[in-house]
Amino acid sequence: MRTQSIYIRFCITSFRSLVTLTLAVMVVVGTRAQAADITTSDIVAIPNNVTGSGNGTLDMRLFTSSGSEIQNSAGAFNGDNGNNTLPQGGGADINTFEESYVTTGAKLKAYYNLNFSPPGSIHNLLIFLDLNETGNGEPTNTLEKLDIVLNPTSIQGSPNPIGGDVLSGTQAGINQVYTGGSTIANLNPQPADNLPVNNQGAGFADYAIFTGIDPYSLNDSDVVLFNISMSHLNNGAEEIFLSGSYAPTDIVPEPGSLVLCAMGCIGLALWGRRRR
Repeated sequence: MRTQSIYIRFCITSFRSLVTLTLAVMVVVGTRAQAADITTSDIVAIPNNVTGSGNGTLDMRLFTSSGSEIQNSAGAFNGDNGNNTLPQGGGADINTFEESYVTTGAKLKAYYNLNFSPPGSIHNLLIFLDLNETGNGEPTNTLEKLDIVLNPTSIQGSPNPIGGDVLSGTQAGINQVYTGGSTIANLNPQPADNLPVNNQGAGFADYAIFTGIDPYSLNDSDVVLFNISMSHLNNGAEEIFLSGSYAPTDIVPEPGSLVLCAMGCIGLALWGRRRR
């Protein structure tokens, strides 16, 4: 009888361990899936009157139509120049683009440290879209492609973000042509659902895209390549940037945090039931 009791306790302990391991695997797998896939739920319309928690020292322009805001520098921070070949509006517009931007892990971390405290506090890289569709603008804009690639083997034009400042013309010359590397985030489905016009006005973001990438998980020497394509644009000057004002938690709870919160609630429920 005693042997049977010991065996039963052993089975119960083993089962609990298996459940704990399964929950841990679910969290890890869920986090990785979030980091790999940018889904429709990760593309969030910016509400009006959002209060930012950053100091707003600098918005880092990845893609823009302006030549005056591409330097991406403030104080000791000197980021790679923005790609300034996006639609300009004013009668000289185009309704599609397919562009690239390259930088490094070190510069991304330095950028967030410039704007947010304490250093290392931003754990989901958000890409902000400012889509200025006015006049005869399209009622919806289509995000055709968004790929973020880590350490490509080669990039067209041979930009060297580790060795210095990549200039705007070099960024524009990449044209999404590269070989090798690992895709660490990509739009799925591709293209995404159309983005209804969410007109917050020029200079203000209309959408935030949660990529699931923790910039502080990157090595300083990592090369990060952003490839983005959009269509159904008209009569507006587009801009795609990293914000120095808004953290992920200023917009909505981070998708990964929702999973962790749900798992925590399950754990607390099980613990409470056990105590009873």
